[in-house]
Amino acid sequence: MLRYLVCFDIPDDTTRKETSDVLESYGIRVQRSVFEVVCKSRSEFRKLQLDLLSIIDQEADSVRFYPQCESCAAKAFDLGNFPDPFDREAIYFF
Repeated sequence: MLRYLVCFDIPDDTTRKETSDVLESYGIRVQRSVFEVVCKSRSEFRKLQLDLLSIIDQEADSVRFYPQCESCAAKAFDLGNFPDPFDREAIYFF
């Protein structure tokens, strides 16, 4: 599995919403513009990138990927109340 922390800075509301929708289909939102995503393969990760490229304005928008190895992801922690970000069976309300 490929895990990434994905952060974005997108000024346009519509583009920002579409970007969030795509990222939520691959993972969970952990902050307003930060997602933890999991791709099962390199081809799925490439599809995520292509999906985002079809939405964003490459001149105005920024999307950044930070790879997370298994051991690093396991060491992640929160200050405050937040469920396990990779628990796909949890229900999240934002």
